[in-house]
Amino acid sequence: MGSKVDINGRILIVTSIFAHRGHHSQWLENSVAAVASAAEIGADGVEIDVWLTTDKHLVVHHDRIREGRDVAHSTRDQLEGDAPIATLGDVLQAAGQLRINVEIKSTRSPSYNLAVARAVAQYLDASPASSECLVSSFSLAICDEVRRVAPARKVGWLVTRQPSDAVLNQVAASRLTSAHFPFARVNRGVVHRAAALGVELHVWTPNLERDIDRMFELGVGTIITDEVPLAMALRSHLERATDQ
Repeated sequence: MGSKVDINGRILIVTSIFAHRGHHSQWLENSVAAVASAAEIGADGVEIDVWLTTDKHLVVHHDRIREGRDVAHSTRDQLEGDAPIATLGDVLQAAGQLRINVEIKSTRSPSYNLAVARAVAQYLDASPASSECLVSSFSLAICDEVRRVAPARKVGWLVTRQPSDAVLNQVAASRLTSAHFPFARVNRGVVHRAAALGVELHVWTPNLERDIDRMFELGVGTIITDEVPLAMALRSHLERATDQ
């Protein structure tokens, strides 16, 4: 998220645009090609989903099941199918200068959740792309473990229906950096409360013009969208109008 100053001296938020699971209009989501395409079209960042395999590989895939196998209970080789499964290292390299939201997928196993949190945190800290990466998860335990292992890492809590004030208070209390809401949950009250607490707002997944425009109007920090070219065009139009 950046900012600019208009002719009246007001600071305006410039909302970042992240490609949801990569730019997958023509490429398989969460693939190296989709991530590389997001970079090529000029997205600010990319959101990907990560699991830990039984042989300790960090693989990029959204669903719990791939090719009929449970990702968290399989080896990397067992998950290879008609299309290769990308690793976290593969997509970090493909992302180039993009910022990367690494969403850690959780299970009902506390031991797995802590293991994948530690593995991702340690991998990112050792990566040349480290400074461009934030971690997010629906599991607060995962968020807390990443924060413990990597205190300087940006970490965001993903939520669905939890009360917004409670979420923002928890994010601040846990010393996380961002709250990731479904876009329909965000209004001016949420934006003002987040700003007061110093919490960044990331929203998912506005894809219609009216919804993307609304998020720009509210000044959220980041939108995660499947419609990256549309979002970029709408943001450019808004910036031109602001400059006039």
